[in-house]
Amino acid sequence: MLVLSVGSGMKKERIIEEIKRTASENGGGPLGQRTFTAATGITAASWLGRYWRNWSDALVEAGFEPNRPLEAHTDELLIQSMAKLTRQLRRFPTVADMRLERR
Repeated sequence: MLVLSVGSGMKKERIIEEIKRTASENGGGPLGQRTFTAATGITAASWLGRYWRNWSDALVEAGFEPNRPLEAHTDELLIQSMAKLTRQLRRFPTVADMRLERR
């Protein structure tokens, strides 16, 4: 992991370079904001309200499509999954059961 010094002198061009570099290392797709911060050490305080109003605007300026939010699962899928786990456990699952099943 590369961590940059991100004081008040972080330049817009440098952030754009890092967006492009990390996207290249990610198979061509830009990272989400949290993952980008973890990979580079560049926090939202370095750019939010200074160069862009949100992460999507930064991605667009770097030449990428903005990341789309994940789509929610349908109610039908959730009910089917709950029924399957209930049958498997032979009781109604707890939150801990669901977490264990997810892993």
